[in-house]
Amino acid sequence: MWIRLIPIVFFSMTALSLIAFQSLEIIHAFFDFITHKTDI
Repeated sequence: MWIRLIPIVFFSMTALSLIAFQSLEIIHAFFDFITHKTDI
């Protein structure tokens, strides 16, 4: 039973880390948009 739990935990941790990284990138882009930085 717990063997089936390992890939579920692995994929959920991967998805959570990707969501956290994407939200940080959105926050950085939002602050760059507010401060009018044109850093390409």
